[in-house]
Amino acid sequence: MAEDGPIRGLRRIELRATDPASAAEHYRQLFGWIVMTAEDGTLRCWVGDRLAVLVRPPTSWETTGWHAVFGGRPSALLTDPAGISATLDPGRVRHGPFAPPPRHGEPCWIELMTATATDDYWNRELGWATRAAGQARDIKPFALHTVASDEDTPGERAIAGRLLIDAATAAGVGTTWMTYFAVSDIEAATDAAVLAGGTVLIEPREVETGLLAAIADPFGTVSTLLQDPIGWGGAWAS
Repeated sequence: MAEDGPIRGLRRIELRATDPASAAEHYRQLFGWIVMTAEDGTLRCWVGDRLAVLVRPPTSWETTGWHAVFGGRPSALLTDPAGISATLDPGRVRHGPFAPPPRHGEPCWIELMTATATDDYWNRELGWATRAAGQARDIKPFALHTVASDEDTPGERAIAGRLLIDAATAAGVGTTWMTYFAVSDIEAATDAAVLAGGTVLIEPREVETGLLAAIADPFGTVSTLLQDPIGWGGAWAS
């Protein structure tokens, strides 16, 4: 682990899209984002005063879809042994267990979906630990990555999930950092996703994290919606 201490959350989520304007418009309709074009041509998507997502085209060597950008460290690109990557950014953390509770349209959780457990890599690089979720004793197939709390709050907090998936799921959804977004009404949000040209992959259902649904946008990028999370990670926040 670097001497700078553990990573405590996201600076932002990036959406790498072949048609950034259309992708941003889809999510503006879904989440009500304020979309602004920056000087470098990227689209900055805001919820109030917090940057939620940056939308841009991928470079020649990048894949499309969501990409996690963690805050609080010098810039670097990390890639685990399974080929899943994340970026470090020196800016402050905007989303995570130590940030304000997520509002409608903001990232509210991330989950590493992978066919190969790479816990040791992320724990070493980001200063995290891994433990079983809830009352479970086994970290397979699902586990929580945790980060130590600050001096005023002893213990640890859940910062990300890790889900081992089979080859068929990996082929269909991909191995990636699955991005969760907070919504105030999940039924209304899934309806809005369809009206905006998307597809509902998993109808609203109650799971350990909370009431969630999975959607794909018109370009095939998959995300998860979580209704009224009490904090980062929904039920894991407690």
